[in-house]
Amino acid sequence: MKEQTFANNTFINMNNTTNNPQRFLHFLLTSRSILIAACILIAIGYLLMAGPGSTEQSFNPDVFSPRRIVVAPMFCLAGYLLIVVGILRKK
Repeated sequence: MKEQTFANNTFINMNNTTNNPQRFLHFLLTSRSILIAACILIAIGYLLMAGPGSTEQSFNPDVFSPRRIVVAPMFCLAGYLLIVVGILRKK
């Protein structure tokens, strides 16, 4: 009987900590969508970095293209920063 009382009190305490379940659901969906957008940005950044490399026999100047050394890292950095925002966001 004591175990049921403890379980019931725990359940009641859990319900008292969440003021509005709809508010919590909105928070969860918003944070989740921010994290999904961040993962998509990171994936785009890595796809922009992809491409053929240089070998000892042939030099490929595309390795030093602005797309690979400027744009793609900016996409990845924006994605990682957005992950931090999605995790630390309160509302």
